[in-house]
Amino acid sequence: MKDPLENYGWNPAFARSFELQLSLNLSPARVAETDRDTWTIIARNKAGDETETMQAVASGRFAHGLSHPAEMPVTGDWVLIARDPGSQAVIHALLPRTTKISRKAKGETAHDKIKEQVLVANVDTAILITAAGKDWNPRRIERYIALVRDGGARPLLVITKADLLLCDNDLVQQTEAIAPGIPVFAVCALTGMGMERFGEYLLPGSTAVLIGSSGSGKSTLTNVLAGETLQRIQDIREDDHKGRHTTTGRSLFRLPSGALLIDTPGLREIQLWTSEDDVDAAFPEIEALAAMCRFKDCTHSNEPGCAVREAMESGTIAADRVGAWQKLRRELEFLERRQKPLSEAAERARGKSLSRMFKARLREGRYHDLE
Repeated sequence: MKDPLENYGWNPAFARSFELQLSLNLSPARVAETDRDTWTIIARNKAGDETETMQAVASGRFAHGLSHPAEMPVTGDWVLIARDPGSQAVIHALLPRTTKISRKAKGETAHDKIKEQVLVANVDTAILITAAGKDWNPRRIERYIALVRDGGARPLLVITKADLLLCDNDLVQQTEAIAPGIPVFAVCALTGMGMERFGEYLLPGSTAVLIGSSGSGKSTLTNVLAGETLQRIQDIREDDHKGRHTTTGRSLFRLPSGALLIDTPGLREIQLWTSEDDVDAAFPEIEALAAMCRFKDCTHSNEPGCAVREAMESGTIAADRVGAWQKLRRELEFLERRQKPLSEAAERARGKSLSRMFKARLREGRYHDLE
């Protein structure tokens, strides 16, 4: 008999992780939505032949045993639960994530501790949404790509509201130029233009997430792909082609195709939580040129034999794209400089705590054989 959870992305890899857990009387479930200290999950029913949706809370031992808030369940996660006598479930463990999309937690000052915010987990494809018109922004698109590369998901770029393209029929080519190697296509959800292309990526059992700014058309896409109204939408403003923020949480839906889709609120801040390699991967043509520079530590400013600067001067590569690449690298370098002393301080604090505990137990005579 087919496991009903396979309809929600359960596969042999997650099953193996489940078998490695101390899972006595625990069963797997997928997080469909989060709301502060409660989660909406999809689990097998008591008979085990179908799925059911229920609310869950985290056990005290699980919540207090985490070393970092980023280890709390998010939409797309697989968790291990126990059912209480009522209609609620209790989360006792988080299965290892195959992919995740994270950013630096928003709203931090220069003196705050740097924190990772995991947006979604276990997604196969990240559909990066940018609307035609004034929403289209190459620098934002580059940030989206770098954001996704680090977590392991496959990026796909979709230009929505293609009815706004009018004379800008080369917008797909412009987007391809800043996203080398990434599939790009334009759609108009209201007329159906280009929507058939999603069939190549939204496959049964796979999970995709929509990422984009507020009003870029994510909720409209979700409703059209689902064939019903799942998310509330509002009209765009004529002056700037932006819509109001309508999606308030990250919700997982099962589409008629059998694929899973996560809609997300618009990202107002895209602060990177990634590596230098992933930023470079978002600019492959610049990365290739940088490897040809005379000096390995070339800053691409005034060193002799700089292939990047020579390409800019000859017009082979746009100066603003190089500037965007350098800006993202500087941002990551700043993040790494801040993280290093914080990590070292945390390790010192952990060492002192273990030392105090060891000395206390020595005094209590628990380790008398070491004296």
